[in-house]
Amino acid sequence: MRDDHATRAVALFVAALLVTYFVFPQAYDEPAHVVCGMEWLDNGTFILEPLPPPLPRAAAALGPYLAGIRLPEVQLVRDKKGTNSYDIYPAGNEILNAGGHYFRNLTLARLGELPFFFVAVAVVFFWARRLYGPWPAAFAVLLFTTIPTILAFAGLAYVDFSLGALLPFALFAFTRWLEAPTIGRSGVLGLASGLSVIANLTALLFLPVCLIPILICWWWFGGRAESNFMNDRRLFAGGLAVALAVTSLVIWGGYRFSVKPLDQVFAKPVDDVRRLPMPHAVKQVALKIVDLNPSLPAPAFWKGVVEAWMVNKESRPAYALGHVRRGGFWYFYWLAVGVKTPLALLLLTSFGIALALFSSKRDWRIMAPAVSVLAILALAMVVKVNLGIRHILFIYPLMSLTAIGFSAFLWERRRLWPQLVALTLLGLFGWQIVASAAIHPDYIAYFNEIASRHKDDYLLFGCDLDCGQDLWRLTHTLKARGITRLSIKLETSADLSRMDLPPFHVLEPYERATGWVAASVLFTRTGRAMWDLSDPQGWAWLNAYQPVQQVGNTIRLYYIPEDPAALHRVPPPHSQQAPRPTSPYY
Repeated sequence: MRDDHATRAVALFVAALLVTYFVFPQAYDEPAHVVCGMEWLDNGTFILEPLPPPLPRAAAALGPYLAGIRLPEVQLVRDKKGTNSYDIYPAGNEILNAGGHYFRNLTLARLGELPFFFVAVAVVFFWARRLYGPWPAAFAVLLFTTIPTILAFAGLAYVDFSLGALLPFALFAFTRWLEAPTIGRSGVLGLASGLSVIANLTALLFLPVCLIPILICWWWFGGRAESNFMNDRRLFAGGLAVALAVTSLVIWGGYRFSVKPLDQVFAKPVDDVRRLPMPHAVKQVALKIVDLNPSLPAPAFWKGVVEAWMVNKESRPAYALGHVRRGGFWYFYWLAVGVKTPLALLLLTSFGIALALFSSKRDWRIMAPAVSVLAILALAMVVKVNLGIRHILFIYPLMSLTAIGFSAFLWERRRLWPQLVALTLLGLFGWQIVASAAIHPDYIAYFNEIASRHKDDYLLFGCDLDCGQDLWRLTHTLKARGITRLSIKLETSADLSRMDLPPFHVLEPYERATGWVAASVLFTRTGRAMWDLSDPQGWAWLNAYQPVQQVGNTIRLYYIPEDPAALHRVPPPHSQQAPRPTSPYY
């Protein structure tokens, strides 16, 4: 019966998630993920964009593929630096618009991500049940499935939610393996770890950082004695070997067991090795290996790893608390968790961490989720790619487990304060449920009570606020107002010629217009700073006007009075070529 309650809760929130399919058009990166997944399914290759990995992308493309859609022609383009790349967004739009069935194809792509949601729910339920029992497990699922950020990304054909499910799965498998390193549990650990890596290469960074503190807690607080480690060291070593072998096999299988010579994977491998930050002796060994030109298994995996390292090294622009900064902010993910997480969950998690770490009866199993949360936030302080809470979605299953630990602790003491305990838990759980219901279906733009009034003052990039989700609302608004022509600057990857808009003109930086203008808040606040630091004030002239209407959470509709003298391109002032530091954080 208790499992039935959890099943009903999951069904209810899956229904709430599916409703978003009818409200929101494609999020910005969905076409890119779908076309790369289609390449993997249709051609058996993964060269269009090796970062991120194939698992969630193939899942996103599976529905359209089964509907008979195939990989369209993808153009090769050269950027300003002379680097060749594939123009995947137009090709992705061709898939989504194939046969004139845009909504069907987009829905099929998004349905491919639902299995990861069920995996995440299963991990939360079974891990919580093992620690606290059936009733706390059901309520842990309730906490997890009422987190708006989870519902937001579980409803998109993005790559981030897959790791949000699979990394906690790997951590749960690791705790089970530490209890008894049998062949079966070793295989499950290897499977979960390998799936995490081919879900998102971020796993290579965050998975070891979580495993190490769990291992320390196991060693220090009695786990090794319980598992008789000193007498079974060979069993542990054998289990670890099996886990590593399965992990490697899963990763290689995720790239279709492909093999290529080194010089066919990297254009200039010698130059690449020389740029890597490694000790001189190690670099010399690496250069000798390059001279041998060995064949690499899963070549797209290694290319993706190098690209991930380069992306972090590039120090891309980030936005926080009204400021733009190249290379991000050390506190970015702390801020993101602080304002994108329901306050009830934050409170329960904070007390749960304190309870797990400082109670008199410290259990390494209960400490595992808590120390993983802290490890993730600690590592996130040095990550330079600050493009949204979606990059650490895997923290939420762990927070739900930690929060339910404190909830169970309170419930066990209800005899001391029966009314206080009941009202406290009822208030906190009710608070989160109401907050989630109130924001429905705008889960992408959810901010808790700390930041809900001025969302764009806190976070703005990377789908924390704007993922292109309000485009359909704009088309409905324009029709309702009878607007037949307008100028636009929108944060979207959609083919706007197919989005049922009236005739429109796309505004360039510093180009003024009259009449109706629709612009995303992202551009009026930061220009093109999400991609580069040029033209930070490119569309800021719109801020001098009062919007006629706020469309959704991200688009503002203006009416600019006719003024022929103002209808021209205004050259950017010299002082506006790049944002100037205005904060002590620079």
